[in-house]
Amino acid sequence: MANRTFIAHSSLGGQLEFRSLEGSEQISRLFEFRVRLISESQAIAAKSLLGKDMSIEIDLTTESAGSDKRFLSGQVTQFSYIGKDGDFNAFEAVLRPWLWHATRRSDFKIFQFKKAPDIIKEVLGKYGFSVEDRLTGTYREWPYLVQYGETDFNFVSRIMEQEGIYTFYQHQQGSHTLVLADDIGSHGPLPNGPTTISYYPGNRAAHIHDADVVDDWRFAEDIASGHFVANDYDFEKPKALLETRQQQPAGHPEDSRELYDWPGGYTDAGDGENYARVRIEQQNAQREVAQGEGNARNIAPGYLFTFSKYPRADQNKEYLIESAYYRFEENVRRSDGAGGSGAAKRAGIDSPTTYRISFSVIPKSVPYRSQRMAPKPHTTGPQTAVVTGPAGEEIYTDPYGRVKVQFHWDRYGQKDENSSCWIRVSQTWAGANYGSMHIPRIGQEVIVDFLNGDPDYPIITGRVYNALQMPPWELPGNKTQSGIKSRSSMGGAGGPGMRDGAGDANAIRFEDKKGAEQLWLHAQKDQLTEVENDEDKWVGNDRRKTVDGNETNVIHKNRTETVDQNETITIHQNRTETVDQNETITIHQNRTETVDLNEKITIHQNRTETVDLNEKITVGVNRTESVGKNEKVKIGVNQNLSVGSNKMETIGLTSIKSVGIAQMTNIGAAYNLNVGAAWMSNVGFTHMHNVGVKFSTTVGTAYSVSSGKTVNMDAGTTMVSQAGDEMSLLCGQSSITLHKNGTITMTGVKIKIAGSTVVHVDGEIVHLNK
Repeated sequence: MANRTFIAHSSLGGQLEFRSLEGSEQISRLFEFRVRLISESQAIAAKSLLGKDMSIEIDLTTESAGSDKRFLSGQVTQFSYIGKDGDFNAFEAVLRPWLWHATRRSDFKIFQFKKAPDIIKEVLGKYGFSVEDRLTGTYREWPYLVQYGETDFNFVSRIMEQEGIYTFYQHQQGSHTLVLADDIGSHGPLPNGPTTISYYPGNRAAHIHDADVVDDWRFAEDIASGHFVANDYDFEKPKALLETRQQQPAGHPEDSRELYDWPGGYTDAGDGENYARVRIEQQNAQREVAQGEGNARNIAPGYLFTFSKYPRADQNKEYLIESAYYRFEENVRRSDGAGGSGAAKRAGIDSPTTYRISFSVIPKSVPYRSQRMAPKPHTTGPQTAVVTGPAGEEIYTDPYGRVKVQFHWDRYGQKDENSSCWIRVSQTWAGANYGSMHIPRIGQEVIVDFLNGDPDYPIITGRVYNALQMPPWELPGNKTQSGIKSRSSMGGAGGPGMRDGAGDANAIRFEDKKGAEQLWLHAQKDQLTEVENDEDKWVGNDRRKTVDGNETNVIHKNRTETVDQNETITIHQNRTETVDQNETITIHQNRTETVDLNEKITIHQNRTETVDLNEKITVGVNRTESVGKNEKVKIGVNQNLSVGSNKMETIGLTSIKSVGIAQMTNIGAAYNLNVGAAWMSNVGFTHMHNVGVKFSTTVGTAYSVSSGKTVNMDAGTTMVSQAGDEMSLLCGQSSITLHKNGTITMTGVKIKIAGSTVVHVDGEIVHLNK
């Protein structure tokens, strides 16, 4: 048997021989090789090969380059029995890269605060195959990125296309390695066979037997957009200018066409610049493309080679191979006919081996970027999620009122503060430091929509009740009620929230039941009401107000209170009323004031009290009246003062009483007047004392009676005047003096003693003349 150019290596050893291969390989695409195999055995089970590596060894030996070989390796993803090939059983194996398995697995998963290369390695790492990182760029950290119901392959592909990363494969016997690249520096020359491949036209190529050549070459330039513009919006920097532009015109009249992308997928201008550069490079990567064909068996996507000997000199340069299409066919081993011997069948008869490769390349000088082919999934409408946060918290938010949630599809989240990104919450009104604010609480179910249908940009648009989060008022029994009810935090108890009842909540409730309409307002603790101008309240019927503690009312200007009928004020303990200036109380009819114990009135300056008709003051026991300086009592007609028992008046200095006509004092039993220093009575006309039984005057030092004209003293029976030492009776030049030693002295110009009947002079010695 002659030397074979292609050899199949599988887990079945030599049971399968290579017959042919046809398939394609391309940068950032899944290769697929359909390999036709032959075997003497018909009973080869597909399960013995599925999911296992198969490698096709390719002999690269030429006279000019010497001996060498390369491999195409892949996983057997399909194995078929396709009939007979001569005397042999024919099979077909479909080889694909191990990355193809990522098309067979989809997921919903959230990635936070990770860079694209790290996400790619995390997703692909669970497959257990080799990944070589040749990335040279610097990549942003994604705060939030979602794999949304898509295959692992689609997810990593669209991330790489977004960031400008692409892949190719290194093939070895029994395996292949996925290479991550982002720059021409990530590529090397063809590892097997010659790195310079020459062009020979078809008529000459047929005569070249000592080298692999390219015998067909076509190159083209397309009109591509020379300008790219992107923009986005950052709510944390609403006025930030995020528009970014990149230009790489091709130099022809139609190179000014512009592509505009919104949203650009960034909030940092630097990231925007990078994405714009990647987008324009993706356009330009397909602007100059050449296609070749020949028998160069070492052509492999992802590698560089130098093209030479083309008639047009500008084509002879270094290229990056983007894709290749392989058509290999090995010489046929068959029987020499029906009459052939078994030895001849086993030895085989060789037929020609053919191999053709079509490929596409771009100049090495053009930065390569794979096209954006992987679709980004979009949500089909709103969905619900549950608000999450740290253990032990009830409300978890940030300065924007954002919350975090656990999506129902997320099987990796732990229902904590890391379950999602911060998500903005739609409010009924949102302005610059004004609007409404209702922060969803941990455990509540919310409605989540997505900006532009992008799962990376969730926004909460509403809230809904569920069996664990029931409405505040029992339904349908209270179907006419609506309103708002909160819950005290932390640890607020559930319940209706009524006064003195279960539940810790603030609430506003509207009852719209006909005939029982009600607006109920409940403050769990404090209620503060601020009105910057006027407040009007109208109560159509009754109003009741109960304050269990204290009440303070402060009115900085005027207050008017009108009660059209009756007012009752009951104060069970003390009342203090302070009026800084004047108080006027007008009562159009009667007023009754009752003080069960004591009343004290203090007036720091003057007091005027006017009673148009009568005033009656009744003091049940004692009354003390103190006037610091002067007191003046004026009575227009009569005054009647009645003291049931005793009356005492104490005057510190002087007491003056003026009576216009007459004053009468009636004392039922006794009258006692004590004057500490002097006592004076001035009577304009007549002063009369009328004592029914006895009148006694006691003077401690001196007693004086003065009359302008006449003093008349009349005693009905006896009158006694008594002095301790001496008593004198004086009238002009005459006097009579009585001494306590018994001496009586009478002095006068003339003394006349006359008795109408008898004059009796009796003495031990009587002197009639000197």
